[in-house]
Amino acid sequence: MEGIAALYGIWGIFLLILAIMALFMPFFVFRIRNEMISMNQKMSVLIELLSGSKKDIAAKYITSSGKKIKRCPSCGTKNRLEDNSCMSCGKPV
Repeated sequence: MEGIAALYGIWGIFLLILAIMALFMPFFVFRIRNEMISMNQKMSVLIELLSGSKKDIAAKYITSSGKKIKRCPSCGTKNRLEDNSCMSCGKPV
């Protein structure tokens, strides 16, 4: 009988820990979810700025530094001299 009571005590403590985790786990999950959403939004803005697909956003944040560039004949995006294809449309430069 003492062994069964100890087993029930351990089982009760285990279930208590599970109940506490079930109460607090959604807060951590939602916090991580919200942080990932904000990080993805920031990364998408950076990708748009670096690819040059949004010219009005790029004009606000990127200034001309005097570097030599090639312009794409089809879309007019600025590309590096080393690039063989356009960063925004993918056509050869």
